[in-house]
Amino acid sequence: MEPDTKTDVELTSIEDITQSHAKQGLGNDEDVRLAAAQMQYERDLTIRQTIKIFWRSTLWICYGQLMVFNYGIDGTMAGSLLGIPRFRQDYGHAYIVEGQPAYVIPATWQSLYNGIAQLTAVLGAFMTGWMCDKIGRKYTNILSQVISVAGVAIQFWSSRSLGNLTLGKAINGISIGMWLIIAPLYASEVAPLKLRGWLTALTNVVLTCGSLFFSGFIYAIGSDNNKNAYLVPIAVQWALPGVILLTVLFWPESPVWLVQKGKIDQARTALRQLHVTVDEENRQVDDKATTTYLDCFRGVDRQRTLICMFLYSCQYLSGLTFVLGYQSYFYQLIGFTAKTAFLLTMLNTAVMVIANSLSWFVVEHTGRRPLAVWGDLQGNSSLYVYLELLFSMTIAPTMWSLVAELAPYRLRSRVQGLSNIMLVLWQWVIGFIFPYMFNPDAGNLGGKVSFVFGGVTFLAFIVLFIWLPETKGRTPTQLNRLYDMKVNPRHFAKTKVEDI
Repeated sequence: MEPDTKTDVELTSIEDITQSHAKQGLGNDEDVRLAAAQMQYERDLTIRQTIKIFWRSTLWICYGQLMVFNYGIDGTMAGSLLGIPRFRQDYGHAYIVEGQPAYVIPATWQSLYNGIAQLTAVLGAFMTGWMCDKIGRKYTNILSQVISVAGVAIQFWSSRSLGNLTLGKAINGISIGMWLIIAPLYASEVAPLKLRGWLTALTNVVLTCGSLFFSGFIYAIGSDNNKNAYLVPIAVQWALPGVILLTVLFWPESPVWLVQKGKIDQARTALRQLHVTVDEENRQVDDKATTTYLDCFRGVDRQRTLICMFLYSCQYLSGLTFVLGYQSYFYQLIGFTAKTAFLLTMLNTAVMVIANSLSWFVVEHTGRRPLAVWGDLQGNSSLYVYLELLFSMTIAPTMWSLVAELAPYRLRSRVQGLSNIMLVLWQWVIGFIFPYMFNPDAGNLGGKVSFVFGGVTFLAFIVLFIWLPETKGRTPTQLNRLYDMKVNPRHFAKTKVEDI
């Protein structure tokens, strides 16, 4: 059935609404009326119609999400390199196992190399929340790619020095903290209502695709007995930044940011490239006052900020580091050959990619809250039987959609920056202590570490069940009103509230 586009303002297409509103000022009654008409128009569209109308903005969002592909690579880099025998031989020292010599990277260096990127990603995330407001999404992206190229270069030419290798990863970590804000932030600002859940959840799909690609790469050459077994995997991190730096100038700037800065003519140009409208965004950003991180913790915004920060924390508190980062190394410690260990890692990652792709359909039919709450509880069992399918279909992709939708518009870059700081901080903490818990020359807990994460995920389930709201199909205005009305987060889905 075709949507009824005959609104009270007699507009019959997205373009009509956009062009009519472009002639209006910001913050007047007609602006509010047109915004409501726009939201109703988007609700009445089918998925197919939405894609047909918004195909250009959808493609540009997909382009913006490409940057997190390298985060998927970096997330498995440390564990994968540890699984390469030649890497351990060149960078490690001899360790006697059952009377036989083997090579191992000391637990201290494992912790530093695996955790340093997350520590510096905190700096990247903090910078990005501020820079996205100052110079925009496009130029922040350019800076992040330049930093990544430099960090990878230092790793590539580290000359068997664990210190230089760690320094390069630390620099690359700054760009990681930036990518995890820019990509979902841009998607949340540009995506049409019907595709918002899919396109924000795409962050995790692209991330796991990066992990799968790298796992396949390691499987192909990781068991070779020469230095290319680890140098080529390091060098492959240059590929995507190179492509992005060559094409990013064609990437339309976020119209929301342009409107915030009063650059209305440039916003119209971006709209023509994206074929979207910022009527709703205009209404949300009519207050052009500069925001700070402290604003995120004032009034009702404090609750929204804290639940966003907790959602991002759940990714690594669930034990994701154990499942992803150390698979290859773990398999070899329990007796598998390097080649078989790399194959098992690749197959497990493939399961995660499939599950993330399936989540696109699930997230729009079941909503965000059930997937996040019950998915986190299911993560408890996934630590024991490696049910990546369940974890990757539920909380892993859903948290990106939830944080993008829960963050208030005027504070969105700041809230996403704080949330990402929590994500990389927990990733660093767990990545730093994990080798001491797991490694044979330290705690030697092996798979028993899963009991630690199992208890944590149960506590997270309780928190999410009480404080996490449903955001499916809600406009930013509706979410603002629900919080202003102090509606219990568990009752958001069944509470009726209008845009105006």
